[in-house]
Formats: sequence, structure tokens, C-alpha cells
Amino acid sequence: MKKQHWMGIIAGILFASSANGQIGRLEWHSSFELPSTQSGKSHLGLAGPIAGVTDGVLLIGGGANFPDLPPWDGGSKKIQHDVFVYKKEGRKLSLLTQDRMPEGLAYGASLGLPRGLLVIGGETSKGKTSSCRLLKFDAHAKKIALVDYPDLPFPMANMGATYIGNKIFVAGGECQDGVSDQVLQLDLQDLASGWIQVGTLPYAVSHLQLVADNLNRLYVVGGRKANNDRPSTLYPGLMRSSDGGNHWTKLRDIPFNAAAGVACILPDNGLWLLSADRGDTFNRVEHFIFEAKNEPDPDKAQQLIHAKNQLQVNHPGFGQEIWRYDLKLEKWNKMGQLPSDGPVTTTAVIWDDMVVIPSGEIKAGIRSPQILVATFFLNRL
Repeated sequence: MKKQHWMGIIAGILFASSANGQIGRLEWHSSFELPSTQSGKSHLGLAGPIAGVTDGVLLIGGGANFPDLPPWDGGSKKIQHDVFVYKKEGRKLSLLTQDRMPEGLAYGASLGLPRGLLVIGGETSKGKTSSCRLLKFDAHAKKIALVDYPDLPFPMANMGATYIGNKIFVAGGECQDGVSDQVLQLDLQDLASGWIQVGTLPYAVSHLQLVADNLNRLYVVGGRKANNDRPSTLYPGLMRSSDGGNHWTKLRDIPFNAAAGVACILPDNGLWLLSADRGDTFNRVEHFIFEAKNEPDPDKAQQLIHAKNQLQVNHPGFGQEIWRYDLKLEKWNKMGQLPSDGPVTTTAVIWDDMVVIPSGEIKAGIRSPQILVATFFLNRL
């Protein structure tokens, strides 16, 4: 396995003083790379992977990439089947084994539970799916087993998901015919009742983050909404629900639009936004696509497509800034930087005092094979 060594690098002094005098800090260590392919080529990385910790191991799998050509050269997106199983050795990850799912899956939600990794919705090669499955790792056989769980009420991808106790929550997401504003709940102690709608968001949104704090409050972080007749709407919004998704309170906006972000709540009473797509290039690309679609002159339409392709080729990336929202002081602060280009369309996995960001998209159509790993330190003044 290839490794790029950043040992000893602290990507900024990522600290904040909250009202109770706690200080949080992230120390970034060596990054790890997804395993090379069977042909010996370096892994391209994954957008929309499933990831989570269950029964003492970290599962990373599924996701999508462009194995042949980039999208602006006509490359086709391929949804992957592989699942990589990692164990933790101190501050390092070690590949334990890998297996394959019977069907490739990307852009779903995944939650690490004691009984397995719950994978909710997403996209397969056939399109969006409503299927929900529990991935269980058999340590003796070193194989992945799938257990069916209640289907979502409708096919969905790129939604937010989290859990409070035995209740799983899903908010927003892309549907077959638009974007959802629903908040859904599945009670793990009452699977027979299936998914029920427990609330409605103030606006329809996909590519959001849904997280929960230790007071059983839900937070919706950023997101975007695709439109039929104009470029997507991107949101800087931060919302909180104290009643399981029924009612939502607007909090202080993120200082920028934040779609497909990576967010988590850490023990310093802070909501950490580790990466996000601010949407500037994304909206410009969409603008050229809409113009080309409505341009009757074929030559001019091709010029617009060329301009779109050049924007994607020269995509500046999503930056490296890390931001933190103090849940008591209700204030955003810039907290330093990631040790490399910020990935989006992935998730943050909390494993004891470790924060893991598995793969993700670092530019339009470009994925990173890196697994970023940090240790969270909590000190008191």
C-alpha cells in the first residue's frame, strides 16, 4: 500500500475555546491509499463511498469513478462493488481484507452500527434505489454478508443520515423526479413499521450533511437543490431540530455555500465542517450546459460545451479550509487546513479519538485514493 507521509504535520492549530473552556484540536497523520487494482494500477479513488465502523473494523466500499476517461472526454462513470476492511493499529490503518458486494452502490448513506454497516438508498448501475441493507463482516471467514432492511418509501440518493439511539433519520436527498424535503425515520426496534415521515425541511435539499449531538438534536448542514430550468441552488444554511426532525430552527449560516460537505460533531461541543463544495465552478459549468442545451446553432452549442469542459479540466478544487461552529456560542470560526486538497461527496467517520475521511472527489470528475486520518485531542484550560 502506498503512503504519503505527513507525520508530524499539524494542519493549522485547530482549536477553539467553547463556553466550558474545552479546546479541540485535530492532528493529521500519515494518509493511506485505497489498495491498488488487480492489474497493479493505483486506485483512482471513489466519490460517494459507503463507510463506517462496526464490530471493531472500518468498512470502505462502493462509490463511483471514471476508470477509462474523464467525463469531459466522454468517459463513463462506473459504480464499484469492492469493500475494503481496515483494522486500527494505534494511529494507523491496516488493510485486513477486501470483498465485493453483489451489486455496485454509490451515493447512498451509511451508518456504522454495532450490528453492521447500514447502507441506505444510493445509486446502482440501474439508477437510484430504495433498498437498505446491513453489511456484516464475518471476521472468521473474512467475508461480507448482506441482510435486507426495510426499503425507503421511494428511491433516493445523496441524502443526509444519522441516528439517535435506535432511531435512524434520513433528511432530503435526490429522488427520481426531483429533490426531497422529507425527514424519514426508521426504528430499529420496530422494523415491521418501516420508514415513516416525521417532519419536513424548510426547503428541498440534497448533498447535505445530517448530524446529531449528545443532546439528541439533529443538524442539517448546507446542501444543494437541482433545478430544471436554471443552475442548482446552493445553501449555506445550518438548521437544528430538537424534536426528532418535526420542527427546524435556523442557526447562523455557514460563511459560504456548502454542498456535498464533510461534517461531524466532536467532543469539544463543536460542529466541524472539514470540506465542502462552495459551488462557484459547479454553477458556472451548469450555466454552460443550460446555454448549450438551448442554443439552436450547433457550432455555438459546441463552443459552449468546450467552455464547460475547460472549466472542469481547470477546476481549482474545493480548498483545504476547516471551519468549526460552536454549538453553545453559535459562532463560526476558521480552524486551519487539511493536509491536502479537501474531498467532497464522502463522509467523516469517527472511530474512538480518530477522524477518518475516506477518499472522495477533489475536483470535478477527479477522485482521491487517499484516506485522511487525524487524532482529535480534547484539552482543558
